[in-house]
Amino acid sequence: MLLIALIPLVLVHIPPLVDYPNHLARVHILADNGQHPLLRQYYEIHWDLLPNLAIDILLPPLLTVVSVETAGKLFLGLILTFLAFGTIALHRALHQRWSPWPILAFFFLYNSVFLWGFLNYLFGLGLALLSSALWITLRDRSARLLIPLFSLLAVVLFFAHLFAFGVFALVVLSYEGASWWSHRHAGGRFMETSLGKALPTTVLPMILLILSPTFRTNPADYPFWLRGLPPPPAVTFLPLNVKVEAFKGVLRTEHQGLDRVSAVLLVGLVGVGLWRRQWSLRPSMYLPLAATLGAALAMPASIGTTAVVDIRMPVVVVLLAIASSDWPNWRRRWFVPVALAFSLLFVMRMAVITEGWLETDRHYRQFIAALDQLPEGTRLLSAIKLASYDANSPRDSRIPETRPMVNLSCWGIIRRSAFVSNLFTAPGQQPVQLTPPMRSLLTVEEFLAQAVPIPWDRFRTQYDYVVVRRTQTLRPPVPSDFVPVTQGEEFTLYRIPERQP
Repeated sequence: MLLIALIPLVLVHIPPLVDYPNHLARVHILADNGQHPLLRQYYEIHWDLLPNLAIDILLPPLLTVVSVETAGKLFLGLILTFLAFGTIALHRALHQRWSPWPILAFFFLYNSVFLWGFLNYLFGLGLALLSSALWITLRDRSARLLIPLFSLLAVVLFFAHLFAFGVFALVVLSYEGASWWSHRHAGGRFMETSLGKALPTTVLPMILLILSPTFRTNPADYPFWLRGLPPPPAVTFLPLNVKVEAFKGVLRTEHQGLDRVSAVLLVGLVGVGLWRRQWSLRPSMYLPLAATLGAALAMPASIGTTAVVDIRMPVVVVLLAIASSDWPNWRRRWFVPVALAFSLLFVMRMAVITEGWLETDRHYRQFIAALDQLPEGTRLLSAIKLASYDANSPRDSRIPETRPMVNLSCWGIIRRSAFVSNLFTAPGQQPVQLTPPMRSLLTVEEFLAQAVPIPWDRFRTQYDYVVVRRTQTLRPPVPSDFVPVTQGEEFTLYRIPERQP
């Protein structure tokens, strides 16, 4: 099933994950380490205590032996592997036996969080599941072993992604909290209990978080799409129906009908198990499941300048529920046909995903061919926005959109050492920042965020080219004297003439 799940990654050149090109462009800059004269004039490297560094630490050394495209797909493969086998390992630790039940985790690997391209978080989540399984396996060992070992793992999770450390801490502390509460009258010193051994492992990450610049962002450090706006609220929330949509996003293909059928069959399988009194949850996981579900429902939509926060926890709830549950008494006469039916369903889902990715990859190849025509070191303005950005542009009915193009321009950094306007370079969030001369350049995002007309004339002296999505509405449209260089089915690339005296 893992090999089948990896097929879409193998067959396409660029996996269609929203933030994926942006991450790889940053990895390319980090791997160059300031050696390329063109990249050096646009981008600076600033390492700091950032809880969001998994891909930034692991991939740059790998680029000495493989291409950035191969390194990126290897990282994606690790994400899928860690998520699946982290769930299986946690199930094994909880139930003390191997079972086919946690293989259901494979159905949830391609989810909205993955398609958004939140790669550091998902990589860290897989590590968090594996670390939780290891804790439950070793929890009765000496504090001399557990505290140093899991303090180190907690620091690794912190640097992979802050939310990954949060998931690990939430699962382990709630698990041990429930155990301590049920045995609180047994006597003995608190620090000799498993909860007493678990709490110290969170100290180092909390100290690092206090020292981290992540939550000390000034308005001048905002991402481009927030620049020019008043300071946003520290925390924002969206209606409860958005939470429901986030849970629906744990199953994602290009075919909504297939997703609905998959959801009905998976829920139906659990329902049959309840009816036959065969399916059950591990009692020791009641509190961790309640805690993660509560966190998913209470999670804000944004924290500071970090957006789309609330879609990240539902996949944790689902994978944790799979690991915590079991159907121990399988009867061969119906197990084999049910297993074959769900295997066929999984293959169908992966076939639909692969077909959609291959079609998207065809459009992406057109885009890369256009970028290859740019002069090396050029300045490229990206005027492509998400299809669901406003009411004037055609929307994809699903979020994230099925053919994301908003970050494709970042391949210009990799292919042509270009300056690209929408690379993620927010201080306190990424280790790559703009050089001082580049920080004053305008971007399309900041005018879209303020809902004001785009001042195209102001871009003439700052950029050499602009790329727009043909199906989107920009106000006002691209000026008539911008020179079309090339176009694909989805985009047009223009050369920007200088302002006439």
